[in-house]
Amino acid sequence: MKEITGTTRIFPVIGWPVEQVKAPTLFNAYFKRHGLDARVIPFKIEPERYCEAVRMFMKTENVGGIFVSIPHKPMTLEAVEQATLRARVAGACNAVYRDAEGVVWGDLIDGEGFIRALARTAADRPLVWNKTRALVVGTGGVGCAIVASLAAQGIAEISVFDTNRAGAEALLARVEAAYPATRVRFAQPDASGVDLLVNCTPLGMHVGDPMPFALEGVSAEAIVADCGMKIEMSQLLVQAQAKGCRIQKGKEMLIEQAPLYLELFGWPGVAADDFRHLEAL
Repeated sequence: MKEITGTTRIFPVIGWPVEQVKAPTLFNAYFKRHGLDARVIPFKIEPERYCEAVRMFMKTENVGGIFVSIPHKPMTLEAVEQATLRARVAGACNAVYRDAEGVVWGDLIDGEGFIRALARTAADRPLVWNKTRALVVGTGGVGCAIVASLAAQGIAEISVFDTNRAGAEALLARVEAAYPATRVRFAQPDASGVDLLVNCTPLGMHVGDPMPFALEGVSAEAIVADCGMKIEMSQLLVQAQAKGCRIQKGKEMLIEQAPLYLELFGWPGVAADDFRHLEAL
């Protein structure tokens, strides 16, 4: 990889902490493979200084955009000049970029990455969105993004559960206002009659862990997705596969959203498969 110089396009990834982020390894491997003079660099910035840091970075000519990590995603709405509808509905952003007129935007692309991954998972039996019922457990940043994107697809019904009921119901109110055709409700997790089950919590990773939801009553036609990436086959996915369900691993969402970042940052037309076989994964 080339040395960083005055011509290098810099992409900060900001978190608190930031040691766990995967973006530098993944995207720097891509830049190296394709000979691009660009680099993703992690910055550990405390919440009190985050908005100030975003505004400073986006005034810097050689900064091409920002990857946003925990816990800064909700705060990004305050730091940018404009935000996309899906970001406003979800209440968070994970990408900051400039448009052609120089306006600083915030977007949330986790959910779109999930939808694109789902299209691969369901390729043999595609979901009919206006007849599909979903259960999403966990309404942190990823859960909010997925709920907003499912509603944007015109899904028939979304049931949501989170131990933070107030936060979950605030999300559902925003979804209902933006996408009135989708029925939304807060409900205890029940797999019966659900076509798409999504775990957006850390639960169910290891043997003996409490599960995010029971799979009793789940249909073999259902899709079970786990958004965790620490373990490729969580116990939830192992159990779902044993019941004949189609499954979706967490890293698929990461792979599918990588081209979305690059599109926002000025490299349109990149395929997800360009990331699928990188050693960083």
